[in-house]
Amino acid sequence: MTIKVIDLRQERCPMALLLAKRHSVQLEPGECLYIHIVDVVSMQDIITFLRSNSFLVESQKHLDFYVLHIIK
Repeated sequence: MTIKVIDLRQERCPMALLLAKRHSVQLEPGECLYIHIVDVVSMQDIITFLRSNSFLVESQKHLDFYVLHIIK
């Protein structure tokens, strides 16, 4: 299983969502993607997009950012 990480902590919507889409659609079934993000609105938009496209998504709060764990 391949695990990829993208750091979107410096990005806000719409760029954060566009970058998350670009990376997530390239995943093969069973692959994981971790997205680091600060902006809560961007995170909610990304989660909505991913769940509507049948990705499994879990979010975890760290000290000053969130980590989204995505599995295709």
